[in-house]
This record gives sequence, C-alpha cells and structure tokens, in this order.
Amino acid sequence: MELEAATRRFQLWLRGLRSLRRDLRTARWADDPAQLAKLVAGYVSHFADYCAARAELDPVWTLAAPWASPVERGAAHWLAGWRPTTLVHLLYTESGSRFEAQLPDLLLGVRSGNLGDLSPAQLAQIDELQRRTVAQEDELSREMARVQEGHGAVGAGGELVDVGGLVGRVGAVLAGADALRLRTMKRAVEILEPAQAAELLVAAADMEIGFREFGLKYDGVGAGGS
Repeated sequence: MELEAATRRFQLWLRGLRSLRRDLRTARWADDPAQLAKLVAGYVSHFADYCAARAELDPVWTLAAPWASPVERGAAHWLAGWRPTTLVHLLYTESGSRFEAQLPDLLLGVRSGNLGDLSPAQLAQIDELQRRTVAQEDELSREMARVQEGHGAVGAGGELVDVGGLVGRVGAVLAGADALRLRTMKRAVEILEPAQAAELLVAAADMEIGFREFGLKYDGVGAGGS
C-alpha cells in the first residue's frame, strides 16, 4: 500500500511539474516580473512539498525508486534524485547558448535580461554556489559509501547487528540529499532575476520530464506511469 501511495504521489508531482513548466514558458514572454516571480516561487514550493512527502517514506523505497524506469535510476539518479550540481551546470549551459546567440546585440549594448545576460556579480555568486554544492555532494556520497560498507552495522563475523540503525542512516543521507537539492534551487533562484530564474526552471523541468519520457520509451514499460 505504501508503494502504491508513493507511486501516485510521484505521478501527481510530475503532472504538476508539467503544468508549471507550461505556465513558466508562457509567462516568460509576458513581460510581467511579478507574475514570473510568483510562478518561480510556486515551482520551488512544488519541489519542497515533494521533498517533504518523500521524507515520510520508508527510505528503502525512496532509494529503490520502483516508480522510476531503469534508465532513470541508472542514468539520472544520485541518491534517489538529480545531482544538485546538475542545476548549476544547466545554468551555465543555458547561459552560454544564449550568450552566443545574442552576442552581436550585446556588443551593441543591447541587454536581453535573460540567462545570456548574467552580470559579473551573478557569475561570482553562481561560482560560489557550485563550489559549495560540490563539497556538500562529496560529503553525502562519502557518508552513503560508509553506510553501504556497513560501518557501525556489521559485526566481526559479517552479520548485520543493527538493521534499524542502518536504514535510519540511509534515510538521513537521502534527506540530506533532498535538502541540498532544495537549497541549491532556492539559492540559484535568489541569484537570478525572475525571467532568468524562469528560464533555468523550465530547463530543469525539461531535464526531469525528458529523462522520464526517454526512460519509459526505452524500457517499453509503465514504471509507475507519467
């Protein structure tokens, strides 16, 4: 029953993500910063709610993610979700492609206000965010490795002596990973202007939904639906 409920929750979250992506795409060209800021905040809140819901799950289910396709679990998941630095990499990628496309206008002093128009101060903050996030990712990865190696839970004869404690430690690592994903998203949005944040979050949604669709198509199975 818990697995069925978790699968339905994931389906609802993904449906909401599709809706938010559509709204952000539409509003990006409406020249209404207040509306964009509201939609960006809604996107972050949508992800925060999902993280909170995941925290209530048995961590074994969260780590296994049986509602995901094998492609998603194998290629797109780091500690049961996307790697936080991926969001920063997306930011740099989207910024670079837009910068190249509008370089002639920039040379003429025409500012676009999109991700191709990041200021030096923004770039410095993004660099700091990336370095801090990499360090925190590495620490979480080391802690998960210690858990998987049985530190503190395996006796001298190789038997498990504290299964409950082991599962609890897995849950703590996964909660830490979700918290880092959310912090990274919030900080990126703080650094960016509303239109820039909208572009980044649309790209993030494209990535999440794209992996989902590719995984279902590649594997040829429902894997929990879309």
